[in-house]
Amino acid sequence: MPDTLALWHAEHVNFSRLLGLLDEQLSLFHDGAAPDYALMLDIMFYMTHYSDVLHHPKEDLVFAKIKERDATMAKTVDDLHRQHARIHAAGAELVRQLDDVINGTIASRASIEAAAREYVDGLRKHMRVEESDVLPLAATLLDGHDWSVIHAKIARVQDPLFGKHPEQRYASLHAQIARDAGASR
Repeated sequence: MPDTLALWHAEHVNFSRLLGLLDEQLSLFHDGAAPDYALMLDIMFYMTHYSDVLHHPKEDLVFAKIKERDATMAKTVDDLHRQHARIHAAGAELVRQLDDVINGTIASRASIEAAAREYVDGLRKHMRVEESDVLPLAATLLDGHDWSVIHAKIARVQDPLFGKHPEQRYASLHAQIARDAGASR
């Protein structure tokens, strides 16, 4: 189902945009300047509450179908599935550290930077494999029935940040994305 794959790709583009914002904050952080911890936490809250909860589980269903149809993809699919767990754990750890900083806990800059780098680099690598290997294969191996079964298992939820009506929780992050989009024109 091309619409599903187009949505999957669009979500990856949005996730990459957020990783770019994290990179900007990490550069400030690395240079000894004060990053916007609240912005970083908003990004990670979105990633751990949208990407990990809705996007990755749908991918896991697609991975299982691909593995069922093409045994040569078993190792890649199994690796990607394990990466979802690692990405989730790394994201949760980064959220914990950022939340601690915002709440006044003294934290090691090196520890926060290492957690953020692990998350950003791991997710980027993961998405590259999905984009280059999995999406094209899903387009050829899965049929309309497969996509119907997958959609039936995962509820369709409006994206709380990039959807038509962003949630108030993400107002500041949404405004930052709009500013960046306006600056790049």
